Amino acid sequence: MTNAIGTRIKELYPNKRVLYVSAHLFQVQYTDSVRTNHFNDFISFYQSIDVLIIDDIQEFAGVTKTQNTFFHIFNHLHQNGKQLILTSDRAPVMLQGMEDRLLTRFKWGLVAELDKPDVELRKNILRNKIKRDGLTIPESVINYIAENVNESVRELEGIINSLLAQSILFKRDIDLDLTQRIVKKAVKCCESKPLSIEDIISKVCAHYEIDESAIHTKTRKREIVQVRQVAMYLAKKHTESSSSKIGQLIGNKDHATVLHACKIVKDQVDVDKSFKSEIEEIESSLRSK
Repeated sequence: MTNAIGTRIKELYPNKRVLYVSAHLFQVQYTDSVRTNHFNDFISFYQSIDVLIIDDIQEFAGVTKTQNTFFHIFNHLHQNGKQLILTSDRAPVMLQGMEDRLLTRFKWGLVAELDKPDVELRKNILRNKIKRDGLTIPESVINYIAENVNESVRELEGIINSLLAQSILFKRDIDLDLTQRIVKKAVKCCESKPLSIEDIISKVCAHYEIDESAIHTKTRKREIVQVRQVAMYLAKKHTESSSSKIGQLIGNKDHATVLHACKIVKDQVDVDKSFKSEIEEIESSLRSK
């Protein structure tokens, strides 16, 4: 998805230098530049980019030297009116192991939350990849993949790549039988029903011995607010729901309120051992659902 954004930008602005790179590859390039005494070349190259897209920025967490290097590149590009697009599996306020000065800069720009693609969008993504790769794949196969693979665009494309490899290796057409076997191997299957926001609300309210309806009211009583925040934090951590969806189902709040709640709970978990034990106790009850 992020790579596709880079491609689209390049189509619209062909004279611009657009670079898409994963955070992991950035770290590898940085390490190699230091090892081979080409660090200045590394910096010069990145500072010459017009639009820099870095995927999975959370992988910089805890890697101080990489963060320091990226900090200077970020500043140079920003001060010269260049564009940066960063993706992460969590909001800036939820990133751990990042220097404060980087987190501050991450918050400068527009923060947009991307939901997982729905079935129809997954089908279109598959059709586009199949067309780009010059493949011929039955619609029944596309439908099966879209309905059973829903984690990410990368996973969808990975299934197509696996199908192509298996088809060439065993000299057979890509059909539904081959697809079913590959999907079953590639997709994590879990017999237990995934946690829902409703499950979390129920467990959290039971733990604090309050009625579930209380967290949906507009009351600002401290004890109710905290229960609501804990429910939001656990919903964000243990479900794939968007912040908007979580807020809608827990007190009819907006996504900013959910992110703020998550930060408050996380910060308290980090400094309050008793509170941390409470959260772990609730999480344990969720696992035994």
